[in-house]
Amino acid sequence: MEVSLWIVTGLSFLCWLGSWVMCARFRRVPAGTGERRGQGSPRISIVIPARNEERNIGLLLDSLKESGAHEIIVVDDQSEDGTAEVAARGGAHVISGEEPPEGWLGKPWACHQGSRIATGDWFLFLDADTRFVAGGFSRLVRLAEGKPMVHSVCPYHSVRDLYEQLSAFFNVTMILGMNAFTLKGAAARDIGLFGQVMLVSREHYDHVEGHTLVKGQVLENFHLSRHFSAAGISSRCWLGRNTIVMRMFPGGLRDLVAGWSKGTVSGASNTAGAALLGVSAWMSGLFMSAVPVCFAFLASPDLAAVMLGLYLLWVLQCGYLFRAAGRYWLLTALAFPVGLVFYQLVFFQALWRKRKGGTIKWKGRHVS
Repeated sequence: MEVSLWIVTGLSFLCWLGSWVMCARFRRVPAGTGERRGQGSPRISIVIPARNEERNIGLLLDSLKESGAHEIIVVDDQSEDGTAEVAARGGAHVISGEEPPEGWLGKPWACHQGSRIATGDWFLFLDADTRFVAGGFSRLVRLAEGKPMVHSVCPYHSVRDLYEQLSAFFNVTMILGMNAFTLKGAAARDIGLFGQVMLVSREHYDHVEGHTLVKGQVLENFHLSRHFSAAGISSRCWLGRNTIVMRMFPGGLRDLVAGWSKGTVSGASNTAGAALLGVSAWMSGLFMSAVPVCFAFLASPDLAAVMLGLYLLWVLQCGYLFRAAGRYWLLTALAFPVGLVFYQLVFFQALWRKRKGGTIKWKGRHVS
């Protein structure tokens, strides 16, 4: 038993060391001025697909009141609440979205409809449950003033209630799965795009036919990134702390489970191979640090001390990663096995449902 515990502990430490490669180049949206391409600010059309977002859309529009955006378009995607009325009061140009045609999912179709009437030189696609912090929109404008490329931002997760702490591993794996923050940085292959915030020039968007080629994809952002890459268009990912925030599931634990179930299996199947391998090794190392602690009473004093020290190293890393993703508590990192087991349970039940041909009801629609 002693030898086995030493082996598992050693493997866990190697995973801990190796996992830092995936987050070696975390980048927040820069505050400095980009390399300007011409006079004046770019004309940015903001397109917000919104379905049953009455509670969120007003907060986002309030955060954009002093933005100076060229236009703000809210596509009311067949909402069953007061989304359209709240958006209109917030000063947005509201259009009533049509029923998705055969083969289209709701969000890609809403984005497509908004892009068809937008008149700006750049499109900023925003999820309705995001909101900018002071000066955040100006930071994004500066990105458009630099070298032409597609920019996507992972909003900083606003965490308020206890159950929302269970999103920690989902948020971190989403970030690491983009393959955008490794030692290679922007030079890495198969970099993804965050779906909540995407800034793209009209020229680049039209070049890849917009959302038309990803019309039936649950995670259209992953597939768009591939089309941009195939067209030779560079992408860059950023972390949104001090720029844009979101509260993902204020409706309770059931919404949290449904929301992450909707995307976690599709996300894994579309993640770059190197990133998927890295995330798998990271989670394996986490398990290998937690399980031996349960058998510490069988270990020698020296081994028990090493196992405890390794567990604390993982706690420190989890704390760093969790805080990069959102406003998570220190206790969430200390008790990381709880969140890790919850992540695995949600992932495998979603995988089982998908293999059985089942769907998940999200915002009044069934998605696979």
